[in-house]
Amino acid sequence: MIPDPAVLQSCLLFRGKSAEELELLLHKIIYTVTAYQKNKLIFAEGDTADRIGIILSGRVEVQKTHPSGSGVTIAHLSAGQTIGEAVLFRKENLVPATVTATGPCQVMFISKHELLRLFSADTDILTRFIENLSERLVLVNRKIEILSAGPLRRRMIYFLLEQAVQQASDHIRLPFSRKEWAEHLNTARPSLSREMGYLRDIGWIEFKGSRITLLNREAMHEYIRTDQPSAGQDK
Repeated sequence: MIPDPAVLQSCLLFRGKSAEELELLLHKIIYTVTAYQKNKLIFAEGDTADRIGIILSGRVEVQKTHPSGSGVTIAHLSAGQTIGEAVLFRKENLVPATVTATGPCQVMFISKHELLRLFSADTDILTRFIENLSERLVLVNRKIEILSAGPLRRRMIYFLLEQAVQQASDHIRLPFSRKEWAEHLNTARPSLSREMGYLRDIGWIEFKGSRITLLNREAMHEYIRTDQPSAGQDK
């Protein structure tokens, strides 16, 4: 299967490339495309990281398993995003998390050797690769900020305010399901639902499904700023 250049154009690695340039590129490099069904394993934690994956269609889940056996979802990635690049050039290049398909998807794989050949032939691709790593680092730092924001209520409010800024609206749509949001905040879904109900009851938010409306962003910012918030006790 030949990847659709339009999908590759959405990948940061090939940003700025025309469809014609990508078609020529695809004839010059060695790659594979693999189709996966729902819940099929793409990368297993501990595998050798010797290739980069580019999601062509569908969605994948990245999950870290704790020694206790419980898992925490690190990220959900969709078409145009990459997997495996963060550890590709580490000395101990082992896959740090499990990657599975959340539904039917297709992934394009380029080996480490072939990627190095691309870097030598096209420094723009090398630049985009570094930019991609930088974007991932920013996302990791953002998640650390959220998880270090304190108790659950504070973490939730921090996340909601961040989404309001990113979406430039008080009417936001969660980028994932409630279950995935709970995992993102490292909490149980019942605890998340309880806090959602609390924030609704005090008049700070309204919600229906994946849509949440911030009704009192000023009070939410004040809650984040103060060490002893007045809006009830954190849980």
